[in-house]
Amino acid sequence: MLRSWTYKLIEKRFYCAECGAICPHSIFSREPFSLHAGVPFGVPLVCQCKNCKSFFVAFSQEVYFGIYPFNAEYAKLLSQNRLAPNDWVYIDGKARPGRVSALYVTQTEEVVELDFGGTSREKFTRPVMTSFNERAPLGFKLLPAQAGVALYGDPVYHVLRKMMGFVVGFVSDRGYEKLVVQLENGKVLFITLSDEFQLVPDDILLSRLKESVSARFPALEQTLRLNVVHSVAYVYGSVSTFPEKDEVLQFVKRIPDFRGVIDLISVQISGKAVSDVDILLAAKQIVEREDSPLFMNEVTVENGNVTLNAYFTSGSDVQKIKTELSHIDGLRNIKFTLEEAPSPSPQMRHMAETLRAKIAKMPAQNARLRVIPTEEGLLVEGYVRNFLQKSLVNLLISRSVKGVHVQTNIRADNSQGEI
Repeated sequence: MLRSWTYKLIEKRFYCAECGAICPHSIFSREPFSLHAGVPFGVPLVCQCKNCKSFFVAFSQEVYFGIYPFNAEYAKLLSQNRLAPNDWVYIDGKARPGRVSALYVTQTEEVVELDFGGTSREKFTRPVMTSFNERAPLGFKLLPAQAGVALYGDPVYHVLRKMMGFVVGFVSDRGYEKLVVQLENGKVLFITLSDEFQLVPDDILLSRLKESVSARFPALEQTLRLNVVHSVAYVYGSVSTFPEKDEVLQFVKRIPDFRGVIDLISVQISGKAVSDVDILLAAKQIVEREDSPLFMNEVTVENGNVTLNAYFTSGSDVQKIKTELSHIDGLRNIKFTLEEAPSPSPQMRHMAETLRAKIAKMPAQNARLRVIPTEEGLLVEGYVRNFLQKSLVNLLISRSVKGVHVQTNIRADNSQGEI
């Protein structure tokens, strides 16, 4: 399985059950990600001990990467962190954290007003600070109360011991899941999670998984293999089309009590092979249609695997076009990296319509051009038959639009099968 996880994201110190110690671990993914931009929800990661080479699987929503994760809130400490309105702040001795409702600075101190719910508000002060805890810029998970929602690598604050630390792992001990924490003094704690966060035994989950998949996909019973390890579902085997693969995976992901799903299904296409060039052409024709919500598209195809990077305007429905792309003949897999762009102003929409109408009147035979309004200005993209047409379009744009930033992404392309 490890041969598929080839992209190293980061190194962190985790507890290794094989070594019985806290060791450096390399975290790998199956495809490249930018940790600055964030790893999407549900991505399986392999965390491998650099000492003994043993590994465990964690999902992106279970690992702290220094940006806001998916499933929990952090509390800052008055003595440690930069504060901003609406931050949660914990004060030693309080039953719970409060939210910053007011914040102002004098020459010598910073005054913070915290809202503890209802009408309960209190003011606290601290000296004007110039140094902050940059290892926990978002704050801390408060232990033991938040042990069940702690992530691998999370900064934590133990409110009973009044001590900071980090989550270094999870272990199963005699049937109980425990959180492993290393405090700032070096002491290691094994905190048993409450019943609501205990995992369902693997044999029960495997039986449930097999029964559900067999009932839903009886025709695939001989081609799919299933396994469960530490509440992670592994789906092996082959199917004949990508939509069929996607349907199986989406179905398994809806079965409750699993931490996540590892996709090890291959698409074995029967009949005549479809070339990457044909798949790329089909994908471009879909994403470049006039009604497509996607723009600034980057499409690549390798061995039937499509990668699409694109933007879409806030509020657009992208699910329809995703479905269309997944039904391209010969497709083996598809990866979407879609970034939402703010909605343009009515003025920009009007200017886009005006420019679109002028371009439509041009004698640009077999051209396909789109005008997209954005928050910053206008984007004109698509293709024309040759460089002369491209020059004419650029000339029209420069004469028609004044005082507005216009970005062009026009290519001379005679490969669309329409010329």
